[in-house]
Amino acid sequence: MNCYKMSLRRAFSATMVLIAAVLALGACTEVNDALGSNLIPENQRMTIRIDTLHNLETYLVQSDSVKSRIVGSGYAYMGQLQNDTFGLRRCSFIGQMLPTQVPYSGGFGIDPILDSVRFIYSISDYKGDTMASQKFRVYEVNKAFIPEDTTFYINFDAEGYINPEPLFEFEITSPTKTASRVTMTDAGRKYVKRLMETDTVTYYNDTLWVNKFHGLYVAPVNADKSSKVIYRTETSYTGLELWMRDHDSVDHDMIYDTISATYAFFAKEAKMGNISANVVEHDYEGSIVGAAGVNDTLAGDATQRTIYVEGMGGVMSYVKVTDQFVELLSDIGNEAKNGGYSTVSINQASIHFPLTVDVNNPAERPAAIPFLDAAPLRLGMYTDFAKLEGIPDYDPEYEEELKQYGESYKLPYGGELNRSQGRYTMDITAYIQRMWNEYLKAEGDLTKVQYRSIFVAPAVSEMFTLGQVALRGDESIQVVLTYTLMR
Repeated sequence: MNCYKMSLRRAFSATMVLIAAVLALGACTEVNDALGSNLIPENQRMTIRIDTLHNLETYLVQSDSVKSRIVGSGYAYMGQLQNDTFGLRRCSFIGQMLPTQVPYSGGFGIDPILDSVRFIYSISDYKGDTMASQKFRVYEVNKAFIPEDTTFYINFDAEGYINPEPLFEFEITSPTKTASRVTMTDAGRKYVKRLMETDTVTYYNDTLWVNKFHGLYVAPVNADKSSKVIYRTETSYTGLELWMRDHDSVDHDMIYDTISATYAFFAKEAKMGNISANVVEHDYEGSIVGAAGVNDTLAGDATQRTIYVEGMGGVMSYVKVTDQFVELLSDIGNEAKNGGYSTVSINQASIHFPLTVDVNNPAERPAAIPFLDAAPLRLGMYTDFAKLEGIPDYDPEYEEELKQYGESYKLPYGGELNRSQGRYTMDITAYIQRMWNEYLKAEGDLTKVQYRSIFVAPAVSEMFTLGQVALRGDESIQVVLTYTLMR
């Protein structure tokens, strides 16, 4: 045992001597990190800098130029929602309803007895008081309602295409429900009778069908402005459901079991029809947004220190790039020139829109979570909102093409809500670079620097988001510029 301990001590001592020698050798070595820097020619040396710019003016605007046609088995919105900040939002929709199921290949059988009619829906999202019940009315469309260019906008006037008397009234009491039994008017009973008596040739011919049944319009009962809820429902599973009983073909007194027929606003196999559109109304009277002033963007109008953005063609932010901002860019160029640099290269430019709630303040955290949950997931920046033309960094069409290669292929633009930092951040490098190039080309003539008006609204994929958000504007918006000076 003693011999073993002696050997262990000798091995340990030898190891320590070796480590000390290595450390001593390393201590004797001096590394000059700047070695060779004096060999770089003076005209090739670079300096990287980071600056933060402000001098942006913000306003509130609204545009009705939001296309509202429902593409494919898309989403229809119905309901109304009132809050103190954004006022009243009222959603309805109009569409061609097609048969998706009939009791028999030959129709409805022999003298069917109608038991009930239900309005069916498939709610995948909602906003508002889920405990509140809300009533809706269904109207018959009495003529072809499709615009010549098939382009619908949110302010589509459905009233001019429907009969004044509703067919049905139904109530949604919970977003977990999938159907509501309707109350029929005299017009509704006549409409259902027409459905049951229509021949099978019409049922199996989409063209004949849409020429006979132009469609339906669904809208919330417009009784007051009370805060309720807006629902999002998929058109494939939204429509009417008829429940009936049939008579025996031999013994007419014998009644068969229940049979049913269904109709939806989108039928996958249909060769014609399937055209629907959302209709959205915004009323800012008495709201914070209304008091702030919407579409007041003239030179003498006051800027907004708080800006608002919501989906469905509601209010959005209008950002003006001031002369002072462009001159700050020119100052960078002048400073570079005076410092002996020949070229300024912009590496990255990012813009930050902070929320009005401070997520890092413990006192504000209880309010921050519902605030974040209510905000749009992503914002876009547009130079022409009516045409949905984004800034150079945000190209919605190209972004859509990239999706075919997988989720990892994305534009560096960003625009997503950063919940931990409480802000939206966008990469606007190409936009700033273009502005810088235009300024140089114009030789200081600021009137020739274009695209200095930007609309901040939901991203194209989020255009019909139920989200709403308040942001800090004016001087609170930061543009962080990283650039390289080269001799």
